[in-house]
Amino acid sequence: MQTTLKAGSATSNITPPLGTRIPGGFRPRYAENVDDELFAKAVVIDNGTTRIAIVTCDLIAIPEKVADAAKARIAERCDIPPAHVMINATHTHTAVAIADLLGVDEDTGYTEWAPLKIADAVELAVWRLQPARVGFASVNEERITFNRRWHMKDGTVRFNPGVNNPDLVKPTGTIDPELAMMFVEAEDGAPIAAVANFSLHYIGTDNGNALSADYFGHFDKLMRHYLGDTCISLLWNAASGQINNTDFSGQTKWTASGHQQAVKMANVLAGHFITEMQFMEMQNTLDLSGNLATLTFQPKQITAEDLEVAEQVLSVPQGTYDAYETGPFSWVVGQPIPNALVDVYAHECQRLAKLPAQMTAPIQVIRLGEAAIVALPGEVFVETGMNIKAASDASQTFIVSLANAYIGYICTDKALTEEGGYETWAAMSSLPAVGTVPTMETLVASLLT
Repeated sequence: MQTTLKAGSATSNITPPLGTRIPGGFRPRYAENVDDELFAKAVVIDNGTTRIAIVTCDLIAIPEKVADAAKARIAERCDIPPAHVMINATHTHTAVAIADLLGVDEDTGYTEWAPLKIADAVELAVWRLQPARVGFASVNEERITFNRRWHMKDGTVRFNPGVNNPDLVKPTGTIDPELAMMFVEAEDGAPIAAVANFSLHYIGTDNGNALSADYFGHFDKLMRHYLGDTCISLLWNAASGQINNTDFSGQTKWTASGHQQAVKMANVLAGHFITEMQFMEMQNTLDLSGNLATLTFQPKQITAEDLEVAEQVLSVPQGTYDAYETGPFSWVVGQPIPNALVDVYAHECQRLAKLPAQMTAPIQVIRLGEAAIVALPGEVFVETGMNIKAASDASQTFIVSLANAYIGYICTDKALTEEGGYETWAAMSSLPAVGTVPTMETLVASLLT
């Protein structure tokens, strides 16, 4: 027999010290300031027999070892099994070096400390459990996201090709306009948590050397402004590997940038949420479950020739290696790597060459009544997310990228074999080879049935 739901929410500050390395570009940056603090934000839902914890971190990614360490502590201190805990990253590009990413080495001191703070958010949320109700809603917002990968007149595919570039032909694909929402409130109507799921990679800030949660953090601040400080708001990045806030066709002209633009876009989503929560059917009982499965995939292959070229590239001063026209690596399709960046990918080749021929990553499905959360371990292309939702039997399917592990861009086979471009370039931020997406979609379907 179901009992009345209980829920609690809490945050834990995960801001690193100044001087820390900041990933999200092709070269290291270092934190000189803090525009806004970084947090792990947790929501715990309990139906009397099963307890679910969802944690969103203001980080660029969540490596599996960090997620596993946090889950182990959560299991020990809160008695919530790992399959019932989802930990994801927002994908802010002004956080901390949580892993080895494009010329930036992992901050090992931080990765040892972060799981403790992530687990704290869950434990605090458990302490705050109270009788609660949960509601779901969904709307479409088609005006603020755009596909950043474009077919060019020279036959290549390029990402972020420049607004009004005369060589633009058409985007490689569509967007996913769905804003999926979950609202949790106490019996007296006091807001506990607002969870939004939207396909928008990130927006960016005013200063790349200042730590910030980006528009994901602004969403939380705005929701607190509207609903009060008892409301902890999580903004999950849906399938958005090639989706951003710039209309390269030039038809949409933004007048703001940086934090100002981030606030505007967060307000768009917050406005939808405030409206839709008025019409949600709130439920005080829900069946809860969580399941984990293992995705086995092959990383991109690094050949002996690739390693020879990498050595040559790294043997000369940065930016001076120009002895190629359409490569120089075997895995490059279409657009060549710019000379100014080829040393970064030479270093990534050396990293990838040390990886095993077969790798694994977790796939998770959490059920909340008729709704489902699908947690995926990287930056998923929008087509993949839409395929999963189309095949789902859930009344509301949340696609959560960057969850429980990080294997980088999970590109479609078409992108890898025909289109190429930045997202496909072999790196720790783009590990999976051809065949990964079909395997992953099949695995998710088995968990959803």
